[in-house]
Amino acid sequence: MSRRKIRQDGKTSQETLLRLIALCEMVEKRGINPFEVEVAEALKTIRQMLLKWKSFEEFCLDAEAINRLSRVVKLQEEWVKHRSSTLYSDPELVKSKIEKLSKETLAKIFLKSWRPIISLEKVSAEKLKEALNYWVNLPAERFKLEATPIKPENLEEASKEELLRLKLLAEEEFMEILKNFWFELLDESGGEKISYWDFIYSESYEEFIVRAYLTSFLVSYGYADLELEAMENKIFLLPRKEPKKPSQKDSLSIAIPLNYKKWLELKGGRLKKGG
Repeated sequence: MSRRKIRQDGKTSQETLLRLIALCEMVEKRGINPFEVEVAEALKTIRQMLLKWKSFEEFCLDAEAINRLSRVVKLQEEWVKHRSSTLYSDPELVKSKIEKLSKETLAKIFLKSWRPIISLEKVSAEKLKEALNYWVNLPAERFKLEATPIKPENLEEASKEELLRLKLLAEEEFMEILKNFWFELLDESGGEKISYWDFIYSESYEEFIVRAYLTSFLVSYGYADLELEAMENKIFLLPRKEPKKPSQKDSLSIAIPLNYKKWLELKGGRLKKGG
């Protein structure tokens, strides 16, 4: 009976140590008040159980409990230091002071400590005035643009060639250019369909754009038809023997992208063929 009682007491003692270790671990990890653990009482209990230990496992539990208690003692020391510093205020004392303050005083304290995460900024009239003065007082040499005075005595009549160059022709003159361009299409195509890109291509990028511009009018005014082969991604021009402006019902707008990259692509293809 006596030996059985000792084994039972030993099992109970192990459970006591395990509960003590768990309590110390909880205080350490969760930041609970370390003075919740009565260290002196726990050490007294461990000392009384020491004579009962027989196995290696029991001695390991004893050592672990002592180690955990030492950490709690360190936490108690830090707790006391923090509470004794000027940074710490007792929550109950703070609560009592707040309850005694008036609404006006609380509002003032709130405004002093308020740090909004969103704010509205705007330019004041004074800042606008400063900006204006800055630009007004800049030296003239800072600006590269200079006003060019108009001298009436130097005005002359523009020649037809200049009007052509500036694209300032009248309707009759434009139609004359368009007809000549149509004759060029008839001559180059032999009356058959011709590649759109081959026809508008020019060694000059500027001329390339002008030819594309005039070609669009050839189609719009009924001097030629535009054929698309979507599957092969090809565009053809088919000149008419007689111009016939398409009706509003039959008209169709087609967007053809023109840019410098496309011109370089066409130019590169011609160079390869020539090589």
